[in-house]
Amino acid sequence: MADSTITVSGGAGGIGAQLDDMRTESAQLSAMAQQLVDQSLAAAGIALDADLLASAILSPITAAAAEQQIVFATGQMLVFATEAGVTAVFLAGAVDAYEAVDASLAILADVAVNSGTLVVGVMAVPLAVGAGLLVAADVAGVYVGGYLAEGVSALGEGVDRTLANPALLLNPGLALGSLVANTADAYDVDTAQDAVNAELASQLAQLNELAGENAWVVDLIAQGAPGLLAGLTLPLTVILGLAGTNVLLTQLTGVPWPPTSYEQALQAIIGAGNRGGYFDDGPLLTDADLFEPPAIVGQEVVAPTSVSTLFEGSAQIDTFDAVGDDKDSFARIRITEVPGTPPSFIVQIPSTQVWDPAAGSTPNDVTSDTHAMLAQQTALSSAVDAAMQQAGITPENPVMLQGFSLGGITAGQMAADPTLNYNITNIVTGGSPIANFDIPADVQVLALEFDEDPVAKLDGNNNPDSANWSTVHAAAPSLPTDKGVPVGIGGEQGAHNADRYALTGAEVDASTDPSITAWTDSAGNFFGTGQPTTTTDYGAKR
Repeated sequence: MADSTITVSGGAGGIGAQLDDMRTESAQLSAMAQQLVDQSLAAAGIALDADLLASAILSPITAAAAEQQIVFATGQMLVFATEAGVTAVFLAGAVDAYEAVDASLAILADVAVNSGTLVVGVMAVPLAVGAGLLVAADVAGVYVGGYLAEGVSALGEGVDRTLANPALLLNPGLALGSLVANTADAYDVDTAQDAVNAELASQLAQLNELAGENAWVVDLIAQGAPGLLAGLTLPLTVILGLAGTNVLLTQLTGVPWPPTSYEQALQAIIGAGNRGGYFDDGPLLTDADLFEPPAIVGQEVVAPTSVSTLFEGSAQIDTFDAVGDDKDSFARIRITEVPGTPPSFIVQIPSTQVWDPAAGSTPNDVTSDTHAMLAQQTALSSAVDAAMQQAGITPENPVMLQGFSLGGITAGQMAADPTLNYNITNIVTGGSPIANFDIPADVQVLALEFDEDPVAKLDGNNNPDSANWSTVHAAAPSLPTDKGVPVGIGGEQGAHNADRYALTGAEVDASTDPSITAWTDSAGNFFGTGQPTTTTDYGAKR
């Protein structure tokens, strides 16, 4: 796949910003109209001034001319006031109409998607069985084809070897025996298996690419999660009845059944998992859970000076080779202090390192993922908070939060948390589903999302098209290690990769898009100051 070309939605150049401008202009026109009305009333009062009326006796022509001018000016101001007021009402109405239509379409789309996922849920078992049979048949066909092709090749070589001794043809039995022996000797099981492996790898790569090209399906599944869960449990409804099923599943999940929103569906999964000891994120971490992590072997610390280097740093804190400890046993949080008055801080948050649904020592695991998606404080976010306090960050210091995957989810969750006493001004995310977070309008958001990245679509919604939120869309760029294999959704060729986001980050750094430019200007105190920065890593364990 060719390297990506970015497109940008939202931000200073987006529709949301234009709607905000229309609202502002409407308010200004409305205020101006009121001022003109007030001035026209004041002017009309002048026309009735006692001194002016008294002067009409001495100079009726002059007084009449003055009255005419006052009446004309008053009328003009009322005309201008009316035009300004009508325009203000029109602009405000246009914004309201656009938003009402957009909201109505969103509701209709949500109903349609959940209706579709309900059917998918009902058909999940037969569809899974059918898909399994197709896969089994395909694999069997590949094995038969690979071994049969090697058999045909061996038979050809056996014929050649047999015909090399024409005397054997005088004795058909001996010739046949020689043919069988030569064919068996020419048959290479390893060659047959290599052919099978190569074909299966090719098919898997094609399937991976196809899944990447259709990663948008994940968006629909996430958006339709309530319908999907309802569909999956429909067989239980047939057995227990609607009322019995609702009571049972409400008790099992801890949320009203059936779920009617994305948040309720996710909470239902967490609640059901808790029954089996899963998805329990444990207590929040404190300063006592932090430690100085082991050094990174063979690498210099990547100091963040741009969007690209932010993601290079994300890749480093996620895949470091640590001395004396397993990287999967703790989270590495990186904080960079940028000199200034006051100093600014860049906080880099690691991504998911452990996929066990039962919480272990590593706070950046799948349990933190599930709770962070509900905008809840997690073991990881509390560890980041503790590290920020240990770094001496106060409410006066501008803060940029950045992360890839779970790191970005946590950045969005913390930016939306009104209980945190920090001056968070910017966040940068890559491959992070953060559309559902209520991030304040004064926080400048830059979100990078690949078309093929399924993780970025797990929120089931598009990012808000608001003035403070710029979303960069791109096809996942190729890495040298891909060796020509197309980018898909998983494995080494998966789009969900911090190194790929670093490449696209370089395009963002070079972009002249107005939304990107506005975001870059807002981050001026973090990048390009020309002063030496100080970077410190913090380890955190449960």
